[in-house]
Amino acid sequence: MVGAGTFLNPLLKVVATVAVLAASYFFIVKPILDTTNDTIDRAFDESDQIQRSVQQSIKQANQQAQQQGAGNVQFEASGLTPKQAEKIQKCVADAAGDVNALQACGELANRLSN
Repeated sequence: MVGAGTFLNPLLKVVATVAVLAASYFFIVKPILDTTNDTIDRAFDESDQIQRSVQQSIKQANQQAQQQGAGNVQFEASGLTPKQAEKIQKCVADAAGDVNALQACGELANRLSN
C-alpha cells in the first residue's frame, strides 16, 4: 500500500494540473486569441478598402487632370498651323497624364501662337 500511494498521489497532481491548464486554454486563452485575430483581420480588410479608395481617387484625379490639361491645350492651340498643332499633340501624348508636362505643353502652345 505504501508503494501505490506514493505513485498515485503525484500522478493525480500531474493529471489535475494538465486538466486545469487545458481548461484554462480552451475557456480563456483560445477565445481571446480568436477575438484578437478577428479584430486584426477586420482592421486589415478596412485598411485594404481605404487603400483601394485612395488609389481610385488618385486615378480619377489623374484622369481629370489629363482631360483638363488636354482640353486647355486644344483650346489654346486653335488658330495654329497644322505642324504646330501636331507638335502640341505630340507633347500632350508624351506627357501621359503628367500635370507638369501638360502645363509645359500649354506653355509651348502659347509660345507657338505668339
